Parts: sequence; structure tokens; C-alpha cells
Amino acid sequence: MGLFTQEANRYEIANNILKYHHCNNDTFYTRQEQLHSPTTTFFNLEWLDKTATCYVCAECGYIHWFSM
Repeated sequence: MGLFTQEANRYEIANNILKYHHCNNDTFYTRQEQLHSPTTTFFNLEWLDKTATCYVCAECGYIHWFSM
């Protein structure tokens, strides 16, 4: 996948191997995304919002979001 510079890896979440049920793939790219709220956006304070770790399926591109 051209958008990611790192290699796709296997991950374990809550003692379970992460696997996307639709394509049955178990390798993912990761990235961090902010979880914006309307209030922080209105006041231009998005940097205060929490982040989520996104696991992007290396096979089909489906994104799993996990908040921190």
C-alpha cells in the first residue's frame, strides 16, 4: 500500500490476534489519528483531543480504530 512507509505486521489486541473477518487477513499497517469533538474544533483546540491507533488491513484497506 503506497501510503505507508512501514512494513505490515501482525498485532495482538486484548490477547487476540487481530484479523479482519471479511478478507481473513492478519497483517496491518498502523497510524495515529485524532478523535476530534465539535467543541474543540469550534475553539480550534483539536490538539487537546484524544488519539486512536488505527490498524489498516494490508490486504483490503479496512481500518480498525482503537481509542487510547
